Amino acid sequence: MEKNQLRKEISKKRNQLNENAAKNASETIVRTLESLPDLLQAKVIFSYMPYGKEVDIKPLNQWILDQGKVLCLPRVINSVEMEAREINSINNEGLFESSFGILEPTTENKLVDIDKIDSIIVPGLAFDKTGNRMGHGRGYYDRFLSRCPATTIFIGVAYSFQVFNSIPFDNYDVKVHKVITEEYTINLIKK
Repeated sequence: MEKNQLRKEISKKRNQLNENAAKNASETIVRTLESLPDLLQAKVIFSYMPYGKEVDIKPLNQWILDQGKVLCLPRVINSVEMEAREINSINNEGLFESSFGILEPTTENKLVDIDKIDSIIVPGLAFDKTGNRMGHGRGYYDRFLSRCPATTIFIGVAYSFQVFNSIPFDNYDVKVHKVITEEYTINLIKK
């Protein structure tokens, strides 16, 4: 199946998710993330604010802050790039709704050096069991992740129905190191 068709099908299936199923799956995913050594040891974590029926990781974002870690979120700066900005509260302080309808940090929030980020929580429409990720097709995450140091851990989060044996990918697509769902964890880091 080609990328755009898969995007449409996954978006439709995710949008039709029952509220309780989405809430329960999200809570399970957040609990798994909170116990991950990659996040427990991280000092600076790049996360996201969920949009629509994406996995709701707002409780994880609050946990990151409660642990005294630096939480940063993406801020789109032009048609191809995003940057990391630190936030101190997930209660809309220092956040605004972007043209995509996603809560993003304002320019008042401190810019975070990409080299300082230990772990990145990566949303996606689809992942596969080898770490390939499919986003919405704008390439923001691929460009951002490609600039990160080799030591940064990329953690994909998705509902289990969003994970396939294989998905179409291009040379510029950046793989994640782990995929966390409500049913299982895929660890692609070679020890």
